Amino acid sequence: MNVTLSPRSGDRAVLALFVVFFIALQFVLRAQPFSDPGALWHTRVGDQIIAEGFMHTDPFTWSHAGQFWVPQQWLGECVMSIAHRIGGFDTMLTMMNALLAGFAAWVGKRFIDGGLHPLPAGAIVALGMAVAGFHFYLRPHLATIVLMGVVTAWLVDFERRRIGIRRMAWLIPICILWTNLHGGVLGGIATIALAVIGWAILRERTAAEVFWLVVIIFGCAIGTLMNPLGFDMHRTWLRILDNPAMKEFVPEHYPLNIARTDGQAVVGFGAFYLFMLAGTLPRRPRVTWLLPLVWLALSFMGIRHGPLFVAVGLIALADMLPETRWFRLLKKYGDTFAIPATAVPRRPGLIVWLPALALIGIAVLLQRSQIAVPVIGYDWAQFDMKLVPTELIEPLQEYAKTKPDRFPIFNDANAGGFIVYFAPSLTTFMDDRFELYGDAGLRDYIDLMHDHPERIETLRKKAGFDRAIVDTDTVMDDYLKKSGRWKEVRRGNKAVMYEYVR
Repeated sequence: MNVTLSPRSGDRAVLALFVVFFIALQFVLRAQPFSDPGALWHTRVGDQIIAEGFMHTDPFTWSHAGQFWVPQQWLGECVMSIAHRIGGFDTMLTMMNALLAGFAAWVGKRFIDGGLHPLPAGAIVALGMAVAGFHFYLRPHLATIVLMGVVTAWLVDFERRRIGIRRMAWLIPICILWTNLHGGVLGGIATIALAVIGWAILRERTAAEVFWLVVIIFGCAIGTLMNPLGFDMHRTWLRILDNPAMKEFVPEHYPLNIARTDGQAVVGFGAFYLFMLAGTLPRRPRVTWLLPLVWLALSFMGIRHGPLFVAVGLIALADMLPETRWFRLLKKYGDTFAIPATAVPRRPGLIVWLPALALIGIAVLLQRSQIAVPVIGYDWAQFDMKLVPTELIEPLQEYAKTKPDRFPIFNDANAGGFIVYFAPSLTTFMDDRFELYGDAGLRDYIDLMHDHPERIETLRKKAGFDRAIVDTDTVMDDYLKKSGRWKEVRRGNKAVMYEYVR
């Protein structure tokens, strides 16, 4: 006997998915989001924009002071700053996990709408979230992961003729919003273009429809100019794209490596997707079912594309699943996991979103009031001491009090955001804003830190710094330890602070 699912129970299922994913993410991602240096400096950028307006030169380093740099992720940074002002890192964590949980519940509903029971629907979405989880950091790039899924859903619904050209035109304001959040909008526009090219080649749309879709693509492209930084936004994107050194030295830009856990997870999800796609044969795959394969190929070129492959893949899977032989077998032999089409709820009621918003509101209120409640209250967010040098916060801040504003300090790039956040009066040597340093600057940094650490002495004489924070157990750490010119102030799990001995 098939299981029936009333609209009201369907709403409860989506709400349950949200709550389960949110609580799970609060546990699993309690510390990871802050492990990326960007989580800290992005927040300070938002603070500065709100307080002083947009900057057009580097505000943080002494090594590149006065050089061109604009906050190309400004809107996401301002959101991070506001969340931080409301309830610190706890509220930032809550907002991030609420976004991810909302995305997961929404994707889960698309599976349920296709006739899959909430339990396997939640399991498939959980699999995707686990695969993409290696890149869940508190940075504006999360907007790209979510919006890539939203845009793909728009394309799927258009291909299914659930929406028309007028509704597709809403992709233009979506891309305008996306532009001001993260440069990943370029990938979104390219994905739309690929779908339109596919429909045109296969003649699945009339000439008039293709014409208006091309107009929408141009509208999305022109919409990227709708930002307060103008062409400086695009100039920054080009600097990022024209930096081959990042693929050599920055882990998140590395090509997919099957020997690493993240590479194995992406390949495994890719194999699962191909298995499901094979279940639709011998019929011709829909264009939107092939889009994830493009992002899978891009993941092999750069592992940072893996989460985008997952976002696009989950949306396509939800559309594809009902037309696979695997789903037909599920309905035949495991009918308790299939829902009759007539029982599938199409529109979620308020019961889904009001309780979800209430849960988030209570969490923020507890955090704002500094009331410690496990999972949702104050002081739940934490730093991983193996990845963030929390042991150096006190000596760093004490040192900053003894120096004039904008006094230089030498640091490993990984400690740049840490210093910017905890000692904003100091100026740093390096951080992970690689669009600022360019290909040549990154290669020079690698030469200094890994091949010729003695060059720090020349830099010290030029800049006048007398403290250094570097990663432990590195070439630079070894040099400073043995040089006789530098004295260790404090050593942590992640980094060590040295003082120059005059």
